[in-house]
Amino acid sequence: MRKVTADEVQKRSNADGSHMTVVDSRSVEAWNNSDIMAAGAIRIPPDDAEKHIADVRRDDFVIVYCT
Repeated sequence: MRKVTADEVQKRSNADGSHMTVVDSRSVEAWNNSDIMAAGAIRIPPDDAEKHIADVRRDDFVIVYCT
């Protein structure tokens, strides 16, 4: 796992044939108190990660963000 920049995410999202999955793993409290949501992100709270791992394509470039 490594950190990526916003520019790198933008380049990947514009690349032809590139598959990217964005996972919003903020805590329930942080998610409920935010008015910022990533378009198309999959919501997987940290405590439920194992239950939802099948929701993430294994061959995608996966971006996970949290607080």
